[in-house]
Amino acid sequence: MFAFAVLLRDWPEAAEQLLRLALAPLGNLTGRLPIGNTGRSTVSAFTAMDIPSDLRAILDRTND
Repeated sequence: MFAFAVLLRDWPEAAEQLLRLALAPLGNLTGRLPIGNTGRSTVSAFTAMDIPSDLRAILDRTND
């Protein structure tokens, strides 16, 4: 998402992505990373989101 924001020259998004990259290891260690979150700065880093059914099918196949 950071590279995409830079490609689009969306500097507020890029700054938010840097913050998320810095905090992601802490969220992973504490188990606070929500499932399905898109990672965009317009969505809270703590908001869980539904995973679309087509992607869920792919994820379910890879977990077998």
